[in-house]
Amino acid sequence: MIQLNELKMEFNNLINLRKHERMLEFCALLTAFFHEDGIKPIIVGGLSVEIYTRSNYTTYDIDLITDGREKISDLLTNELDFKKQGRNWYHETLELAIEIPDNFLEGSKEKVITIELKNGRNILVIAIEDIIIHRLESALVSSPKHPEWTDDYEWAERMFQIHKHDTGIMDHKYLLNASEKAQVDDIIKKWLE
Repeated sequence: MIQLNELKMEFNNLINLRKHERMLEFCALLTAFFHEDGIKPIIVGGLSVEIYTRSNYTTYDIDLITDGREKISDLLTNELDFKKQGRNWYHETLELAIEIPDNFLEGSKEKVITIELKNGRNILVIAIEDIIIHRLESALVSSPKHPEWTDDYEWAERMFQIHKHDTGIMDHKYLLNASEKAQVDDIIKKWLE
């Protein structure tokens, strides 16, 4: 846990970091600050894809799922000088954009992974299986006849190929079961052949 004055001091130092590191360190600060409240900001969306593709994918915003939206909003706008625009918060100097698209994680809370950063702080990231499935669902929505022509499909397949042999990150049984529920199991089965 960190106190507000420590959070503000470290937040201001984020300016010295590259964009990707700045986003991760900011998420780690939020995770540490809200730990005592039981609020767990989980990284989803593009930043999770960037993490799982080892920065081959690039995003410019942070999508978080958390049930502490009001407290995070209060911190961002009243303490850290973010500007709120609809569902988004933006900090001009640090070029940080945050969105909290939902309070509930679409996927398994038990599969959320904890990654320890160099400074010893942690971030929480949606399970790779769940983000792969989300990208495939998006590919099917945007191109039902040829999902393989979409960027979402490409990034889902890249994440799968990078981690398919890493049993510490990817659980093939869970991936198959979850993909059946999402009706994208035909793609997953093809990749597993």
